[in-house]
Amino acid sequence: MTPVIEAEDLRFCFEPGREVLRKVSLRVLAGERVAIAGANGAGKSTLLWCLLGLHRAEGRLRLFGLPPRQARSRVGVVFQNPEDQLFMPTILEDAALPLINRGIGQEQARERARQALAAVGLESEAERPARRLSLGQRKRAAIAAALACDPELLVLDEPTAELDGRAVRLLAAVLERLPVTMLIASHDLAFLRRLATRALILRDGSVLAEGDPERLFSNEALLEEAGLI
Repeated sequence: MTPVIEAEDLRFCFEPGREVLRKVSLRVLAGERVAIAGANGAGKSTLLWCLLGLHRAEGRLRLFGLPPRQARSRVGVVFQNPEDQLFMPTILEDAALPLINRGIGQEQARERARQALAAVGLESEAERPARRLSLGQRKRAAIAAALACDPELLVLDEPTAELDGRAVRLLAAVLERLPVTMLIASHDLAFLRRLATRALILRDGSVLAEGDPERLFSNEALLEEAGLI
């Protein structure tokens, strides 16, 4: 089976002499939920953008065995700020827009958007604008917009940022039910502990540790070294 993600020795600099990623390697198989954990500035978001081909990193990188740009239609992305994805008059239109942009008819796009909103528990809010929803609901609506395109890989950047405890629990419950490979960048250890099947801990752009989330996130010395506690 071809891995969903194969990355070997990725290096990336925003400017000469300032490496943000240092020889990062990562392999993700279908069905895994892989956490990328690290303190602020560890390189989590930069790694995501490199894996998506939005930043051009040195090293070897394949998504579904292809260069990232050729596989982008198979990937759904959820940004940290849901307002980056939700700007239409209703969240139903937000979720339908990516499908319409791909040439799917409006009626079919709206039906698939409704199904995606139902999957995240927002079917009753479909005709409301995002600005009328809570932050937790907006986060779930952004996930619905990504899910509507039926991605094989879902990439989430800091999905619990600014959420209260109840909203985090609701979001985790939604993600647990989704039958899709996930890559989740966060420093919310309780959230990652609940969701992830495997974890990667970054520090200063390098992989500090990789393995079972329960084992890694129970190691206080490791978490201190990573700046996570």
